[in-house]
Amino acid sequence: MVPLEQLHLSHVLQAVSALESIVLRSFGPEGGQVLFTRDTGQVMVSRSGKRILTALHLDHPLARMVVRCVWKHSTITGDGSKTFVLLLASLLRIIHATATKDPHMFQPHNSTEASEAATARHLADRLLEFALTELDKLIVLNVLPHGFRVSLENFTAKTQHDLSCQTLLVSFFRTRLGYAYCDFFRNLFCELLSHWKVKDDRPSFSMQFLNNSFLALHTQVSGVPVSCSRLIEGQVIHRDFATPCPQVRKQPLKAVVFNGYLQPKLLTTGDVLELRCGDKVTEDRGIVHFSSWTEKSVESIIATLQSFGVSVLLCALKQSSAVLAAATQAGMCLVECVSEEEISLFTQLSGVTPISDCRRIHPEHIATLTFCKPLLLGAHRFGLMMKNVSQQEEEADR
Repeated sequence: MVPLEQLHLSHVLQAVSALESIVLRSFGPEGGQVLFTRDTGQVMVSRSGKRILTALHLDHPLARMVVRCVWKHSTITGDGSKTFVLLLASLLRIIHATATKDPHMFQPHNSTEASEAATARHLADRLLEFALTELDKLIVLNVLPHGFRVSLENFTAKTQHDLSCQTLLVSFFRTRLGYAYCDFFRNLFCELLSHWKVKDDRPSFSMQFLNNSFLALHTQVSGVPVSCSRLIEGQVIHRDFATPCPQVRKQPLKAVVFNGYLQPKLLTTGDVLELRCGDKVTEDRGIVHFSSWTEKSVESIIATLQSFGVSVLLCALKQSSAVLAAATQAGMCLVECVSEEEISLFTQLSGVTPISDCRRIHPEHIATLTFCKPLLLGAHRFGLMMKNVSQQEEEADR
């Protein structure tokens, strides 16, 4: 059996101090940004403590454990990654200094090293006990009187807390972006919240929804200055139209979300096709008949959609050329390969359900749009559409 190696407090302090020296350079309003380069040539510039720590390639198992603890902490609290490391390093430094100065404070031992370890363990246990039993009371008595409660309305309306909210946002963005853009993004964030309509008067739901849907709401535009960031009304689908989208269309529009293929596939990976006519295998003739049947099936599906007045199709998968040709002939806008996040956002806002079998389409599968048109951002063209529902969002683009 391999003997267990004792982990000395000095080694723990060294590992945490190394992490502290990294995050300290980007801590606070005066902190700078950290530049990471990968072997592939990709570059990442960030001041986020969570992103900085998780991007490090750490060999020391203790350092990796600390980073995992920081990741769990920031996942729950949403912030405080750098503060976590700085506070941990400070506490370890105080415990180490106290244990080294008076190793026999609580119980004598045969060696100085054992006494220091026992004293450090005792101090750590006392600190944990204090955090579990006394810290909450201390915060209530000495911290809460200096704070205030912030709601969604405080960010969007002129209230007595308006200045406090502005100060809070400036501090938040300054620790991540520096002085250059903190005021700009503070105003952009307040504008985003002011345009957001809460359906059930629950601001917490609105904030959580924005956080969960940010990947679908945010559009990155390369080669454009950050100061050109703006809000766009509607949802940007980060795919171009696979069929022509006329600029002028009847209002309102009806849309359907598909999570499968509109044309039945002849074969999938690993399938073996064997078509028979009586006792004879007529493969060529059978394939022609099957292909003809699938094309007629597509025509039937398009006709069904037209009977419901559908003119916009959002598809999670890439469709066949026969489907694109039929949709073009019917004057339908089709967007294929839409991401799962964007489909989820669209269905949540519109209240519709994606379908896989077009022959079983019902009114609850049809969403009503205010508009649907192409959008040019930088060198890319996307689809822009607006749901005709009470709950609307603003698209944050950069």
